[in-house]
Formats: sequence, C-alpha cells, structure tokens
Amino acid sequence: PQGDEAVQLAFADPTGWVLKPSREGGGNNIWEGEMLKKLRELEGKKEREAYLLMQWLKPPHVPNRFIKNHPNGAAEITDIVDTTTELGLCCVYVADSRGQVIRNTVAGPLLRTKPAECNEGGVAIGIGVMDSIVFE
Repeated sequence: PQGDEAVQLAFADPTGWVLKPSREGGGNNIWEGEMLKKLRELEGKKEREAYLLMQWLKPPHVPNRFIKNHPNGAAEITDIVDTTTELGLCCVYVADSRGQVIRNTVAGPLLRTKPAECNEGGVAIGIGVMDSIVFE
C-alpha cells in the first residue's frame, strides 16, 4: 500500500520522522518510539490512512519576537526567543458527488512560526503564530 516505503524508512531512522494525525489545528504528533509502536499497531489497517508520516525537517533557529493579540484586544510582545518557521501552501480542492474534480489549485502561501523547542506548532492551539514573508 501507499506509504510503505516511508514506513520502512521511519523504522530505519525513527528520529528523522513524525507521525501526524490528519487533522487541522496541530497537536498530537507522535515521535520516535511511540511512533514505531503506533505504526506497528496500524499495519494492514484502513485506519492508517488517517495519519501522515512525514520526514522531520529541522530548519535553522532564528532569534525573533512574537506579537500576539489576546481575546481582550491587548497585544503582547514576547522576549526574543529561538524560533523556526514553516512555509505551507493553502490549497483548494472541490469535487462533485461523482468525484469529478471541479477545482484543484494552490490559493497562496501560509507561513507559521513557533518557538524552536516546541515539537507541536499549531496556530489554532496557541503555540505558533501566523507570520509574513519579506523578500529582499
């Protein structure tokens, strides 16, 4: 099945991979020994399709500050901390009830930054923040 090669690579070097539940919001990532245990548990099961096995990219750390808006409207500017940034793509996929694809396109970039020491990084769970790109 699809993904078997990645599973073999993860067993060869579990420190280079992360198993992520296929859901928005971040959190609940599974690492190293726990990841291998979960992959064994999912072997041959349809439930495996609910997870993404991703190579763990280790970007450089960059000193930065976070500016966070709180629900009461107050802004918080943090001390300088080591951060990492992830560039993703927002995509649009629309299909009809017969599976005919109506639209499948990239809508634009999404940049998220989080403290470097955090393995999780969901903006929705308050760990990471939305960021912006500056081209020089």
